[in-house]
Amino acid sequence: MNNVNISKVYLLGVPLENDYKNTLYFASAEAQQSYFASQVLFSFTDFSYQRKDHFIRVPRGYDDVYKCNYVMYQNTAYSNKWFYAFITKIVYVDDGRTDVYIETDVIQTWLFDYTVKASFVEREHVDDDTIGIHTVPEGLEIGEYIVDNKVKGRTFGGVGEVVIGATIDLTDDSYPPINGCLTGGIYNGLKYFYCNSINSLNTYLKKVAEAGKSDSIVTMFMADNKFFEFVASQDSNIHKVVDSGAALSTTWSQGSLGGESIEPVPKPTKLNGYTPKNKKLLTFPFCYLMASNNNGSNAIYKYELFSSNNCDFKFIGTLCPGMNIRLQPLNYNNQTINNEEGLNLGKLPICSWNTDVYTNWLTQNSINVGLSVGSGIGQFVGGLALSGTGGGALAGVGMMTGGIMSVASSLGQIYQHSLTPPQAEGNINNGDVMYSSGNCSIDMYQMTIKQEYAKIVDQYFQMFGYKVNLVKVPNKNHRANWWYTKTIDVNIDGDIPNNDMQKIKDCYNKGITFWKSASNIQNYSLSNDIV
Repeated sequence: MNNVNISKVYLLGVPLENDYKNTLYFASAEAQQSYFASQVLFSFTDFSYQRKDHFIRVPRGYDDVYKCNYVMYQNTAYSNKWFYAFITKIVYVDDGRTDVYIETDVIQTWLFDYTVKASFVEREHVDDDTIGIHTVPEGLEIGEYIVDNKVKGRTFGGVGEVVIGATIDLTDDSYPPINGCLTGGIYNGLKYFYCNSINSLNTYLKKVAEAGKSDSIVTMFMADNKFFEFVASQDSNIHKVVDSGAALSTTWSQGSLGGESIEPVPKPTKLNGYTPKNKKLLTFPFCYLMASNNNGSNAIYKYELFSSNNCDFKFIGTLCPGMNIRLQPLNYNNQTINNEEGLNLGKLPICSWNTDVYTNWLTQNSINVGLSVGSGIGQFVGGLALSGTGGGALAGVGMMTGGIMSVASSLGQIYQHSLTPPQAEGNINNGDVMYSSGNCSIDMYQMTIKQEYAKIVDQYFQMFGYKVNLVKVPNKNHRANWWYTKTIDVNIDGDIPNNDMQKIKDCYNKGITFWKSASNIQNYSLSNDIV
């Protein structure tokens, strides 16, 4: 066959390189041909048959040809298919001729001849960037965390709110003993009484001591009346706590048991002032919510595990010494109320109280003291009588001495107790300083990486998408300007020469970025919304 005038050869200048890091996407072969034809610098329509991956001798000088980096050619006598190739070397032949060595651009040449099947996709730009659906660890350096925002929580334990646990009824001046009861569903051998007046409390403690009942007060602690009910006393500030079969609760935001209303913790839209383009940055580990009880314990919550728009919590509490209050996340990790991942509030202070040991002891032992003194006097009088009747002076003196010593002994005990200062009872809780400083609360700290690292990671995601590690058909033509794909052992079908097929597979396994516009290649500052 005559090989004259059967091929078209065009020399171009395009922003593509044979490392295949970046290539162009076209919706059709016609759009592809139209673009490359628009980039032609020199055209030749009367060439002989062009062999693939060989060299083309063109009738142009070296100084003209070196500006070109790409070739498109068509062997019209055999096919209307266009082949696209990189210029890998330009060799001077003479002033009017140059040899151009070419290497097939396997992506552009076979762009519409191969199909990527379901493969293991390691990274790609996703087609759904909803916050929370992409959480595969990236293994990136993210620096140190900083507190981006602090949300002050509800303060527990009002000033002067004290609960007394006693074995007697403090609301009855006769102080009768009480029976056990249920408090928050827990059996308790004590009865609790609520006092919200320090002056009244001091008065009651004194009255109880005068009645010789101080030992009946077993415990005393600061409390929060959101978590128990009481019967308001009509004539005093000592109120009887109502028996209860279950713990009471209040939400973080609503204050359903009273108290100030606090907004739920909002999910972040920025990291240290930086608004990321890629929503994966708004998930753990790039940001998270840390709850702290200000007493040495904390819990970490991932924003993406909250199904509601905000991060809301519930407090549940029961009455016991030091109170027992627990934070529970709501609508978190597929649980309406998640107790497993809750956090306990630091204990409220256990109170110390003054006991007038002398008054209490004297009241408790008043009968015994009288008997003891009476016995001594009787012995003393008896001793004198015996002495006076001749029953033996030594015996009388002995009995008198015994009587005096018995009375002296009793009086000595009374005097010793009168010198004993009021003694501190109870113990001091480690959380007292936090309570005293108004920090007996669970506070939320919105932790993020620094803006510096947020920008670095965001730019990385802009270039290379997310790690997805899924077996799927890679996404394509789903972004406004570009998308990246990286596979492992990609599966591709097509009627393509084996060598070129392997190169195409290598491109996907190494990672390749498709661009929709040649003028925007490597312009990562553009918006790249999902389309």
